[in-house]
Amino acid sequence: MTSKPAFEQSWAIASKHVLFSAHEADISTQLSEHSRVISLKNDEYLFMQGDAAHNFYLVLEGKIKLFRLSIDGNEKIIEVVQPQQTFAEAVMFMEGSSYPVSAQAIGCTQVLSINNQAYMDSIAMNPDCCKRLLAKMAEKLHVWLNEIETLTIQNARHRLIRFLLAHIPDLSVQSATIKLPMAKRLIASRLAMQPETFSRIMHELKDKEIITVKGLTVHVLDVQCLKNHN
Repeated sequence: MTSKPAFEQSWAIASKHVLFSAHEADISTQLSEHSRVISLKNDEYLFMQGDAAHNFYLVLEGKIKLFRLSIDGNEKIIEVVQPQQTFAEAVMFMEGSSYPVSAQAIGCTQVLSINNQAYMDSIAMNPDCCKRLLAKMAEKLHVWLNEIETLTIQNARHRLIRFLLAHIPDLSVQSATIKLPMAKRLIASRLAMQPETFSRIMHELKDKEIITVKGLTVHVLDVQCLKNHN
């Protein structure tokens, strides 16, 4: 069980998030009473696809993998949620709903669980909170629409190159170093390709001296060349 000081520290972090920062102090205190910190070990499940959805979450430490299993048992990663990001908040608007994905920890992870009904009650008379929540969900929808376009239109090489470029803040530089945010097999699943395809494209980029790779660190030797290698 999380100690009171530890929980208060976690809630202080959460209260700065866009979904909570517009709350008045007294409402924020009431909402915190319906929240709790959950600690997860590596690969431990937070919830499974089809479980009743009573809460949404904010990642405090570590990462959460959201995924679905296909009929043939293959895993499709929908999103990898980073610290300070929320997930499953849209589900609270679906009465009697269940989680459409499974959530699993990547490494030792802590999340803040917020009760859906308590949050809905907290924003019922707060237009600013409603606007921020709608903006947050619209932002995620935009990201997902872009991803759908990428996964359905572009080939595997283009998807991987686009993924690498997205992790370079300034594309005008000559070279850059990227720390991959997760294991390569997870990236492959996220990009809808087999691990073998991922490895083949990475080897191709290495053979052309566009990148070098050591563990999860990728050195892009020529950013412009990477951009043009589609």
